Amino acid sequence: MQMLIEILGLFFGILYILSMVKEKWYSWPFGLLAVGFYAISCYHYNLIGELFLQLIYAIIALYGWFKWRNNSHKHFTISKLSKLQYIYAILSAILITLGSYFILTKIGSSLPMLDAITNGFAIVATFLAARKKIDNWLFWIPINALTVWMMLTKGMPFYAVLYFCYGTFALFGYYQWYLKLNKPSATH
Repeated sequence: MQMLIEILGLFFGILYILSMVKEKWYSWPFGLLAVGFYAISCYHYNLIGELFLQLIYAIIALYGWFKWRNNSHKHFTISKLSKLQYIYAILSAILITLGSYFILTKIGSSLPMLDAITNGFAIVATFLAARKKIDNWLFWIPINALTVWMMLTKGMPFYAVLYFCYGTFALFGYYQWYLKLNKPSATH
């Protein structure tokens, strides 16, 4: 049964990232399904930080779904963080990481430091994705690499494959969004 849950998580996770790269609003419902299956697996493997992260992802996914569904592309387009916003994003990720580490060590997570780092930076990256900030992809590349290692360490090969795919698509997503961001606008 656990293998089926992981395969479904992999399937919906890939649908999520492919539709996210293409800026489709329905990426968010796929993301919610992936989060649900992944949360079950995290509970099964005692990855408490990752489990709670899925709850946060679900909330941000609902926000992203609402924001992307209710805004036209003319008014809600890809943008880049300013230098100050980038600093705030990094500082926020570090603060969330420290808070997560404190909590995860208290509740007995099996990999508290790695779990905390991926939590802190992934929360910020997901929020940036919901706001269509191209910089989200740059956060995801190292997060996904760390998560591949964590999944292999915990014996979760399907999720290791998923996060490898996420990392690969993060490179592709950045490139695609970069092209859209730097596309000359038509003048009439």
